[in-house]
Amino acid sequence: MSCLKHGELQAAFDRVADPKDWRGPIDFQGDMTPEEAQASCEAIRFFTACEPTLQELCAGGYRIKAEGYRAGPAGP
Repeated sequence: MSCLKHGELQAAFDRVADPKDWRGPIDFQGDMTPEEAQASCEAIRFFTACEPTLQELCAGGYRIKAEGYRAGPAGP
């Protein structure tokens, strides 16, 4: 159960998803706080039913990957 509201989940998902194809694979790499990274992972689970991987980068920031809605368990 998410503690985030739908709008917060949407904003966290939009940050990491491909704006041209939200159903596609997710491979985000960039600066964000640990809280933002966790929120993005929660949003990926909510919108795609996929389990994302979260990697803290040595240079700072995070890399978040997921197979995406289309290739995941919720997709066609």
